[in-house]
Formats: sequence, C-alpha cells, structure tokens
Amino acid sequence: MLPRSPSPIRRGRLAFGAVGFLVLTAGVFWYQFSRLGVDAAQPQWDNLRWSYLVLLLFCLPIETATCALRTWVMTRILEPRVTLWTCIKAEWANVAISTLTPTQSWGGPGQIYVLSRGGASVGTSLTIMLLSCIATLVALLGLALYSLVVASTDGAWPLFLTVVWSFVGIGSAMAVVAIWPGLFRAALAALPRRMAAKLAELIDTYRADVSRFLRQGKAAFACVCLLSVPFPIVRALIAYLCLRFLGIEASDFRHIFEAQLVLILFEFFAPSPGGAGIMEVASLAVMGELVPAGYAPYYNLLWRSSTLYLPALTGFVCLAWAVFHDTSRSIRSTWDRSLCTDGSQSAGGRARAEVVVTSVEL
Repeated sequence: MLPRSPSPIRRGRLAFGAVGFLVLTAGVFWYQFSRLGVDAAQPQWDNLRWSYLVLLLFCLPIETATCALRTWVMTRILEPRVTLWTCIKAEWANVAISTLTPTQSWGGPGQIYVLSRGGASVGTSLTIMLLSCIATLVALLGLALYSLVVASTDGAWPLFLTVVWSFVGIGSAMAVVAIWPGLFRAALAALPRRMAAKLAELIDTYRADVSRFLRQGKAAFACVCLLSVPFPIVRALIAYLCLRFLGIEASDFRHIFEAQLVLILFEFFAPSPGGAGIMEVASLAVMGELVPAGYAPYYNLLWRSSTLYLPALTGFVCLAWAVFHDTSRSIRSTWDRSLCTDGSQSAGGRARAEVVVTSVEL
C-alpha cells in the first residue's frame, strides 16, 4: 500500500481555491475584454515601447529577492542550515499558495512546507512565517500612514484601521502564546492526545524561537522590517513601467505610487483566492483616471502577470517538484522496508520492486 504524499495543506481546499481563482480570473478578464467597444482606442503593436518592457523584466525578481532575503536574515539566527535558495523557493511557494486560499495573506503553509524541507523544523518555520507577517504589517502600517497623512488618498482611513487592528490582533496573540503558553496547554487537554502533543510541541518551539530571536536578533528584526519596505516601491514601479510600455503618459511616478498604495493595502485583505476578480476591478477603479478604457484590460493583464501570475506559476513548479520528490522518497522507503522484512521474497520480486522504485524516481 503506497503512502500518502505530503502536502502543505489539504488537497480539497487547494482544489477548491484553484477552481475559484481560475473562474474569477477568467470571468473578470472575459468581462473586461468583452466590454471593449469597436471604436475604443486600443494598444497598437507599433506603438509599444519595448525598452520599458526590458526594464519591467529586470524589476520582476526584486520583490521575491527582498522577501527571501528577510527570511534568510531570520534563519541565520533560528536555523542556519537553511540556505538563501531555500528561502527564495519558500517565497515563491508562499505566493503560489496565496492564490488558493481565502485571502492573499494566507500563503504561509507553502512557505512552512519548503522551509521545513530545507532543514528547519515545522515549529521554527511557523515562527519565521509569523515574524514575517509582523514585519509585513509594520511596513503596511507605514504605507497606510503615508496614504492617510501625506497623500490624503480616498479610502485610506478604513484601510488604515484594518492594518492597525490586524497588527494589534496578530501581535497580541503572538505575545500571549510566547509569554503565557500555559493558557494554551490547558486548552489542549480537550483535544485528542496525538494532536495535543503536536500542538504543544509547536508552542514550545515557537516560544523558544521567539525568546532566542529577541535576545540575539533585535538588529535583525529591524533589518527584516526594512526589507519589507522595498516591495511597495517595486509594485508601483511595475505599474509605472506597464503604463509606459503601453504608451500611456498620463501621470508621473509619484501619482502612480500613491494610487498603487491603496491597491497594495487592499490586496492583502481582499476576500478571494489571490485577490482574483476583486483586484482587477479595484485596479480599474483606482487607475481609471490614468488608463484609457480601451487600454484597461491589457494593462490589468500585464500588471497582474507581473505581480502575481508569474511568481505564482514559479511557486507551483517548485511545490510540484518538492511533492513529487517527497512522494518518490516515501515510496522507495516503503519498498525498502518491505524488502528487508520479507526474507522469503524471490530475486524476481526484488528486481520488480527495484524497477518500480527506479521508475518513480525518474
């Protein structure tokens, strides 16, 4: 009997999220392209400015690199065996899983899965994910303050309150678990013994990691927060380059940056897989004054491909390879145990087993 393949989160939820993401994405782009009038001015091949596309391609890895680097800074203290390449793959996996979960900020299971494969325990991977979440909220809080006080952007106040309450809620929960773990251990008594033991182990690991990180990594956490700042600038720059590539010269970078801040804040809390459907509509609402109606679907497709679809696709490739490798290793281990325990197995049977294992590995 073959073992169950490892999975970051339950397959049923992944499948449901994938269907939702694909249906919402296809539906919103079908609607936007179908609404284009015959007389509407649309991008012309000869008018595309290809030099901006080259700059756009150079910008694409920056967000992944900075987010992976902040994870690597934390692993230097909590689990030095984890490499920078593992952190990069973990960031891609985070983006991929975020397209299959109720909001785009729920991609943590993918990150935990890849980090745990790279040498960190599940508890330490969970700690890194939570610390990354806090650092991201610190950066979002700064963006919300800028939008509210400096830019005076419409709709900034409710987003500011959302970020504040998220920061207070998540930060308070993390502090309570780290300071008073006994409160949660008492609640675990009502759970099945095996589940309670696993959760208790996660709590103990989390508490020990947070304590060690606060003792040794105060400067590192400041660095992690600073590394959370470049991504909104890069997101705004990507939007700017998308507009310029299509030949749209409607506004300067500051105007585009301030408009994109609202989208960045909204994207983390949009209630759909990967923000599908919602973000495309919100983008047209926020950028409507800058993007002509005939250009809007093309801009949206280019913008979403640059900020989500390409890194998510890369993440799915990394996850598929990891799951395949873990599954093949589990199958090989099962066959090896079977061969060791069955001393009466014939040479022909052993040969057949070796063929099966080899085919799985290939």
